[in-house]
This record gives sequence, structure tokens and C-alpha cells, in this order.
Amino acid sequence: MEYGGAASGSGGQPSESQVMDAVQQEMSIAFLQEFYQTVRDKCFDKCVTKPSSSLSSSEQQCLARCCDRYAEATQIVTKAVLDVSGLE
Repeated sequence: MEYGGAASGSGGQPSESQVMDAVQQEMSIAFLQEFYQTVRDKCFDKCVTKPSSSLSSSEQQCLARCCDRYAEATQIVTKAVLDVSGLE
């Protein structure tokens, strides 16, 4: 795993803040992947009743609305969690 910049500390070990930054970045990537998979699965199941080689306009609209709703809900929950924890 690359930590960017010159390694600090003895023996070329990354600093604690570099490790924490790398862990935070990995967690963010994992969250986005999980979020995308959840939205994709739930919205597809809800909106695409008869899978075919293309989406109808109503399926496209349903998928767009469903994805928007999930994104908005995630923003609301994230803001509430940050407010409660005093991080915002």
C-alpha cells in the first residue's frame, strides 16, 4: 500500500497519521461500493419488472428517482450522525 510522500519514523515505517489516512480512504471506498451495490440491487428489483435488452422510459425514470432518493436519504442520515456526534 502506498502512503504517498517520504516515509517517516524509524526504519521507513509510515507515520500513524499516514496509516489513519490510508484506512479512512479504504473505508470510504468500501462504503461507496456497498452503497452502489445496495442502490443498484434495490432499485433494479423495484423498477425493472421484466428485464430485457433495454430499459423502457418508465424504468429509466423509476431508476433515476430511486437512486436520487437513496442518495438524499444517505445525506440526511450522514448529516444527522455528524450532528449527534458533534463533528459538524
